[in-house]
Amino acid sequence: MSAPAVDPITVEVVGNRFQAGTAEMLATLVKTAFSPNIKERRDCSVAIFDAGGRLLALGESSPMHLGSLLGLVENITRRFPADSFRPGDVFLTNDPYVGGGSHLPDLTLASPVFAAGRLVAFAASLAHHSDVGGRVAGSESADCTSIFQEGLRIPPVRLMKAGVLKTDILDIVLLNSRTPREREGDLKAQLAANAVGARRIQETFARFGTERTLAAIEAHLAHAEARARAGIARLSDGTYENEDVLDHDGLGECAARLRVAVTIAGEDLRLDFTGTDPQVGGARNLVRVATLAGVYQAVKAIVDPTLPPNAGFFRAVRVTTPPGSLVDCRPPAAVGDRSPTVNILGDLIHGAFAKAAPERVMAGCGPRQGIIFSGVDPRRRTYFVDYEIFAGASGARREQDGHDVVRVHSTVADNTPAEASEQEFPLAVERCEMIPDSGGPGRFRGGLALRCDVRVLAEEGRISGRAARHARAAPGLFGGAPGRRCRFVLRPGEGRERVLPGVFSELKMAPGTVIRVETPSGAGFGDSFAREPGRVLADVLAGKVSVAAAKQDYGVVVAGGRIDEAATRALRADSGARATSPEGGG
Repeated sequence: MSAPAVDPITVEVVGNRFQAGTAEMLATLVKTAFSPNIKERRDCSVAIFDAGGRLLALGESSPMHLGSLLGLVENITRRFPADSFRPGDVFLTNDPYVGGGSHLPDLTLASPVFAAGRLVAFAASLAHHSDVGGRVAGSESADCTSIFQEGLRIPPVRLMKAGVLKTDILDIVLLNSRTPREREGDLKAQLAANAVGARRIQETFARFGTERTLAAIEAHLAHAEARARAGIARLSDGTYENEDVLDHDGLGECAARLRVAVTIAGEDLRLDFTGTDPQVGGARNLVRVATLAGVYQAVKAIVDPTLPPNAGFFRAVRVTTPPGSLVDCRPPAAVGDRSPTVNILGDLIHGAFAKAAPERVMAGCGPRQGIIFSGVDPRRRTYFVDYEIFAGASGARREQDGHDVVRVHSTVADNTPAEASEQEFPLAVERCEMIPDSGGPGRFRGGLALRCDVRVLAEEGRISGRAARHARAAPGLFGGAPGRRCRFVLRPGEGRERVLPGVFSELKMAPGTVIRVETPSGAGFGDSFAREPGRVLADVLAGKVSVAAAKQDYGVVVAGGRIDEAATRALRADSGARATSPEGGG
């Protein structure tokens, strides 16, 4: 029986109904979650898949979560026959190797959805849970050497059967977490989100009929693929290579190489990561689906930011990842702190595309820094785990400065508001500010980094830290300067100041101790001496660039709040042309 004809308006309406369904799912999850990591930071995502596991719609706070959703349905149906599914079933998993996920804290729920007695789709939700066991509080430490150290591993299992919660499965999860009340509340928020998604899917099938809706899905995916291929075809054919370096593997400073060759041939796009170094000993490895998430986010941003994030778009992109490499690791490699690597991956891909479409890319970005605070809250006499992320900054573009203090590429969940951190946990945020002169100089300047001082008031307090761009700053493009490196500082300004390594775990903190976080910044784009003097003056007046840096880095002399035009012309003339390629605008 051939599929019924479906008009373009119906195709668009069906696609938008699914996307609206994920928006409602995400709102439900955030509004009903228990932990600040989800209700404040929005470290969660939701999705709708068809019965075969093809992504139809994605509602994400962090595109990285796509790596925890790709392959989810296939892994479930591989373990459970599809004819065993019943309405009200919900499956739980988190394992990157046999379930669904890119690291263990991402607990993922998938609900089969039926229309007229037929399995037609899955509603799925993912939430980063602040603790799922393992050797360190927070279940994420870059110095883990095996996934067995990182927490509870869950293959696909039924959490609900025909609408009945299986409390024995829930009890296993809760028993393995240091903060079981949060886990129970967040999992039930995910169940609520899935229920909303299932209703919206069923309403769509009921409105348009099963066969017509399925035909609209096929047409919607085909349209997304066609749009992606049209965007690719507008780029210059060729093969464009780039390399970047991960400066810490979790066990020590290193120079682990990531390499990509981007090939554009008409409407076909291929990214080949052959030449990337083998998987590392620490927890900064990527399973293949995590790499795919980073690839799809970068390609969407570069080729066409309006592309719908679905499986049709993905069909236009071929990705080659060497097995056993940093971008396609094999068990039992640790993967918990995969976020820094996927951020370097974003810079790597943008750097390669810069040679084909310089007007579409960013210079190197400053990835986030993370600290996990844990201990006993003296106000409540309860154990707490606070998963805190501090934003870096984005790199500049050909006609735009980088954004200050933002999370970049595939990891863009929110920062926790200081007020929420102080209310929920025994912490005091005493300083939170942009760092002047931190953005990489360029014709367009990189985004400024963040400086944040946190006083730990916990009893039996401990912190675990994770940073990238600690030893090597984000690279500039077309003559733009690198960004600023990051660092952790213990007891800043107290005479006993200590700069910590880029990775540490379970460091004891006496009550009242302050930890300072200085995040990495974005890099510049183009020759800094070609920056418009008026922009430099605006940065000086805003406190983003000092008078000294204006002169040294940009060749602009500022005195009395005004540009000394004669001195500026002389300084820039004396420095030489400092020209870069035309793409850099210098």
